[in-house]
Order: sequence, then structure tokens, then C-alpha cells
Amino acid sequence: MKGALPDFGAIIVTVDTKDGVPVSARTRSTRGPMVSKLLEGRQADESIPSLISMLYTLCPVAQSTAWRAARAYAEGTPSAKELENWAAGVQLEAMIEHLRCLAFELPRSLDIESRSDAKLIGRLRTRVTGVSRLSKKELEALRKDVADCADELLYQTEDVPTLGSWRPTDQMEAWIDSRNTVLRPVFSYLLSLPRELGRSSVPALSTASTAVRKDLAAHLTQEGFCTAPSLTLGSAQTSALGRRFESPALMPEYLANGAGTFFYFYARLLELGSWMQSFEEPEKLVSGFSPEPGVGIGFVETARGTLIHRLRIENGKMIESTIVAPTEWNFAPGGAAEQALSRLGVTNWDSWRTRAELVVRQFDACVPFRIETESANA
Repeated sequence: MKGALPDFGAIIVTVDTKDGVPVSARTRSTRGPMVSKLLEGRQADESIPSLISMLYTLCPVAQSTAWRAARAYAEGTPSAKELENWAAGVQLEAMIEHLRCLAFELPRSLDIESRSDAKLIGRLRTRVTGVSRLSKKELEALRKDVADCADELLYQTEDVPTLGSWRPTDQMEAWIDSRNTVLRPVFSYLLSLPRELGRSSVPALSTASTAVRKDLAAHLTQEGFCTAPSLTLGSAQTSALGRRFESPALMPEYLANGAGTFFYFYARLLELGSWMQSFEEPEKLVSGFSPEPGVGIGFVETARGTLIHRLRIENGKMIESTIVAPTEWNFAPGGAAEQALSRLGVTNWDSWRTRAELVVRQFDACVPFRIETESANA
């Protein structure tokens, strides 16, 4: 279709079967470096964020911000005011993505009717795309509007759970059962699932670590890294749970039960609840560094996890550009999603598919994916 955006690829889940029964799974991304290559050779100016926003329908503010951060670190360091403004936009967009995941995408995966007005979120997303032009007062007003929308669609209470308030399991279940929104049937179902569903042994990506930054600086230029990223020590994963598991609300349950499907979605609920109260400290959402002159690496915390942009700028032009999305960390071969999908614990195909979709959505609520089968029978 004329004027349509290009196909940016999908996640492929290949299920290995034996005698018609699923026994393991493999994951890979077909989402190549199309946008990175498109940026190379262009002037590193403010026309680029507009181009990026046109190309990315998912998290355009985060993508533009990660590019701006990478450029800033390649040329020096961003100012405190820039970081504050960028982080506010990132948080607002992530709030909306959490809300869309919990109120629409997750219920749809479970064939649960949402009954929520999607137009509310659509209007907020439109407002957030122009966030770079808003004053501090306007940003605060927009945050309150997003919070009011989240309260209407999910919480409907002044007792909003946050990352700072731990609840024992029975209190958590009682709170969920008292909601008169789509939150109740969705999270009640998630609580009924085995706690080990969705677990993996893959560690969280820590971009604040000096060792990880050194590792990334060495690997980001390697061919194929943007579609199948891996560090020297192996795979890494990134998510709201990965950046928040040490919070008071999650750590006790995390230590007791590990990181399963329920807690991936619960971490989104808690993070959204915390962001409804105030803006995050900017450096927790937008950061970066320069490993060598003319090179900048920017990190942005999206709803799905950590987004990375790397730029090499010479004479005002982008000579090299690399983008690594959270999706690719989680669905890389041997990564967190592959491990979790290989441990679903059921042999019935219908049950397997239901659990598989939940596991895919715990890592990425929006990415297109398809399931293929491959028989191990000779």
C-alpha cells in the first residue's frame, strides 16, 4: 500500500515437537537494523527525532530520546534541564504503554473483554508525542491526566499499590478481588497459574554497571548484535521487573517465588502506580556515556525495558548508528523468553499456546509474533 510503513519484522517462536507434543522452543527476531541504516550518513540535527517518531509507532518518544541522549554524550554531556525534560516524556509514554498493556493487550491475550475506552489512551498518546514542547507545568498536568485515566480504567481507588508498599500474598489477592475493573479477572487468572511459569535463569541487564558498559561499547558495533544481543557472560533480559525487583513491594516475593509471569505484570502495575504519584528521578530513566571521542551511547527505560542507541558522529554527520530494543534482548536465542517457553509444563496444545502467549506478552505486550512447529520425529 502506498505510504504504508515498512515491515519491521516479528518474533518467531519455533516449537520442537515429538509425537505431536511440544517439548521445547526456540526464539529469534527478524527485526533487522533498517532504521539504523536509514540514519547513517544524515546530519545529526533535530530533523532526526521527527523522522524517528514517524518510523516508530511503538514508543516514538523513547526512541527519539535515546537518539538525543546518544548525540548529547557523543558531543559532551546533556544538561540537567534536558535530562529532566527527556525523562518526563519517557515516563509519560511508559505510563501509557503500561496502561495499554494491562487494560487491553493482556485481557485480549486471555479472551477477557476489557470494556475500557481505548480512545482515552489514544488521545493521551497523541498528546505525549508533542511532549518536548511542553513546559514543566504542562508536563505535570499531563501526568495527572494519565494518572486519572489509569485510575478510571484499572484502579478505581485511592489505595493505589506502589513499588514502596509491600503486601503479603493474601492482601494482594484481596485487593485485586475488590477491583471492579478488568484488573480483577486478569490478575485473578494470573494468580491461579503456577508461580514458576515464565521463569528463566537469565540475569537482568544492568546498564549502570561499569563492566556492562565496557562490554556494550565493545559489542554494539558487531554485525547482528542488534537482532541477537548477548554480553561476554551470556544473555541478559530487561523489563519493568528487571529494573524494580529490589523494590520493597517486590523483593520479598521475588526471593520467595522467583520471577514468574505474574510478577512481570505485577511489576508493571506497581511501577504505573508509583508514577501516578510523581515524576521519577531523571537519571533513572535516561542516561548514557561516551566510550571514545565522537561516540555516544544513550539508555532509555521504556515500559518494556532498556532501549539503547549508539552513534558515531564525524563533522556533524552520523557515520555509525545502532539501535537495540528491549525485545531483542528478551527474545535472543538462548535468552529469557526461549528458556521460559521451553518450560511451560503442559503437553496439551491449547494450554501450551495460551501459556506461550502469556510468556511472550510478559516480555513484550505489543511485538508481532508467530508460532511455528518443527517435528523431532525421524
